[in-house]
Amino acid sequence: MSLHIGAMMPDRSLDESIFIKAITKVATDLARLRNQLVQQNTPVLDIIFLLPSRQEKADFAGLRLRSYDTAGQTLRIESAVPEKMVTSIHAERFVIAIMQDAIDAADLFFSEHAIPFNGSAHLALVDGLSRYK
Repeated sequence: MSLHIGAMMPDRSLDESIFIKAITKVATDLARLRNQLVQQNTPVLDIIFLLPSRQEKADFAGLRLRSYDTAGQTLRIESAVPEKMVTSIHAERFVIAIMQDAIDAADLFFSEHAIPFNGSAHLALVDGLSRYK
């Protein structure tokens, strides 16, 4: 798959949070689209949601480019999840919005490095996820 999402949870009590349920739902919906051509090409965009806890939280707000693995052609982007979003009824919309922002950032990154990436096709794929709500 060309677009991946995941979460880093510093506390196991977050396992049943609204946010984790939203990520699980979006990941399931994304898996239904794995046969789409855009999901079968490289480079890979790996979006990691960093959830906060009392002991640990991201030291940044928004998104950051974490790394690019040339061998695996994988760009990892991290998103700091605001504490209020963990229990928000808008968690799924937040996940989708972050995915859209990450695709925009990836499009810029890949363009600057002359790596072919179809940002508009990825955005269309994410926009299609709303059909599964």
